[in-house]
Amino acid sequence: MNVPALNQALVGLYSSDLDLHALPPAIFGSVAGLIACEQVTYGEFHAASGDFRTLYLHNPPQQDGQRAASLDAYNRLAASHPFWQPDPAFFGERALRESDFFSDEQFMALPIAREVFLPFGAHRQMGIVIALHGYVLTLSCHRIVGKPAFSDGERDLLQALRGHVERLYRLALERTAASLAPAERLPYLCPDLTRRQRDVALLLLESKSNEAIAQALSVSVETVKSHVRTLYDKLGVEDRLAAAVAILQRPLFAELPPLWTLAGTYWGPDGLEERVVATA
Repeated sequence: MNVPALNQALVGLYSSDLDLHALPPAIFGSVAGLIACEQVTYGEFHAASGDFRTLYLHNPPQQDGQRAASLDAYNRLAASHPFWQPDPAFFGERALRESDFFSDEQFMALPIAREVFLPFGAHRQMGIVIALHGYVLTLSCHRIVGKPAFSDGERDLLQALRGHVERLYRLALERTAASLAPAERLPYLCPDLTRRQRDVALLLLESKSNEAIAQALSVSVETVKSHVRTLYDKLGVEDRLAAAVAILQRPLFAELPPLWTLAGTYWGPDGLEERVVATA
């Protein structure tokens, strides 16, 4: 394991004050500098829905038909071996490789290899899984067909990096949350709030009465009351003080992981998706 190179990469990562937007490209650069590979992926898998969002070091071509077939095959075949699933109980704190479980001959014969990976020229895989609140973070390296398996030294590098990735991710969460004003927090805290419900919530934070909110928004008092009740339900609170505390202090991304709610471009089940966060 190249300890000096790892230490140099960690110094760069920790000295950069990374938020959730800056973290993935910084990790991509560090991993690609430490481990020779054609692709690096950074993904979040939502436990409740089974859904995912992924970022790539190099964006793959947008081949809708082939990608849809590959995703369908993955959903059918992922249960064939725990390595294909982002299960923290299976991975633990280890970095795991496809070669830990399959010889080259065995891999080439696997249905999941023939239908999911080989059509894109992908063979070698090595990854880590990190359990978070209601979702998992994955980081994996990939090599194309014809390239050698990841070595023990490369596995040890990624495994040594795992704890730092988790720490950097949690720090990035804190920095992202601290940088947001109340109006910016709301879309992340409750992604399904309407624009009018966000307007009501912000005026509620200013201790405005229902009558004052109605006048400010040119709506009826009954409409305001309806929006306030909806806000209470979505926040799981029963009064204005609790709602204000939740908006100002509750951890963000409690409903959905960051890649579902942060502005940016991500890969999901339907291909490349762009997320725009409206705060006004």
